[in-house]
Amino acid sequence: MKKKALGKGLKAFLPDDYGILKEERFTELEIDRLVPNPNQPRVTFKEEAIEELAQSIKETGLLQPLVVVPGENDYFYIVVGERRWRAAQKIGLQRLPVIIRKLSKAQQLEASLVENLQREDLNPLEVALAYQKMIDELGYTQQEVADKVGKERASVTNYLRLLKLPPEIKAFLMEGQLTMGHARALLALEDEALQISLARQIIKEGLSVREVEKLIQKIKTQSPPRKETPSPDPDLLAAQEELIQTLGTKVSISGNLEKGVIKIYYYSTDDLNRVFDKIKGAK
Repeated sequence: MKKKALGKGLKAFLPDDYGILKEERFTELEIDRLVPNPNQPRVTFKEEAIEELAQSIKETGLLQPLVVVPGENDYFYIVVGERRWRAAQKIGLQRLPVIIRKLSKAQQLEASLVENLQREDLNPLEVALAYQKMIDELGYTQQEVADKVGKERASVTNYLRLLKLPPEIKAFLMEGQLTMGHARALLALEDEALQISLARQIIKEGLSVREVEKLIQKIKTQSPPRKETPSPDPDLLAAQEELIQTLGTKVSISGNLEKGVIKIYYYSTDDLNRVFDKIKGAK
């Protein structure tokens, strides 16, 4: 059977061959019997947006049923519509219209993705985590993920690269303080400390993506070239090895034949006294 791309809408995950429970195709359920689905790609729910949705439902009613799947102990997992469920709780609704489906784990994840992706309701990190989940838990390749969500493979790859960013920058993405464009620009820097420092600057100064790209280019241009470490003098290496054998402890020599520094290591008071006696030439 040909793969259905998520970009095609609800028909991509609600056709007859997805296992409709005919005796319970459409019904109402007590709101307490509905629970969030662990395969939900959304991680954050903005309280202000939920409040607005709650007021809308209060005025016009719930216009779309939730899509749910049977769970354990007479509960049902919400596949599509968790925002509506949260909003309905705020205004005290006791029962909600639902469509009960029998969906596999893969279909549940795909269904949740299409609902959010079509509304562009996920932040970049949530999209990246959802794509990674499809790879890790469903065994998809990046190309298969791209086919499923109706995107180019390069787009999927760019989102997955966000997972390589430091935790602090991921948090900024999750909170909406940085955009996808900002994050992609930061990936051009290899130094994590520099990435974090620049991310904080972006937020503090409200820098645009273009401004960040110019700043990164300037940083790269001004970065001093790495100095090659000269090979140690073989005579110094020989002297260092002889001291190690004589003193019976770690010794390092840095510098050249004209001047430098000798470091002799000890690891206890007794060790210090032993090394000291060795240097003095005591028996």
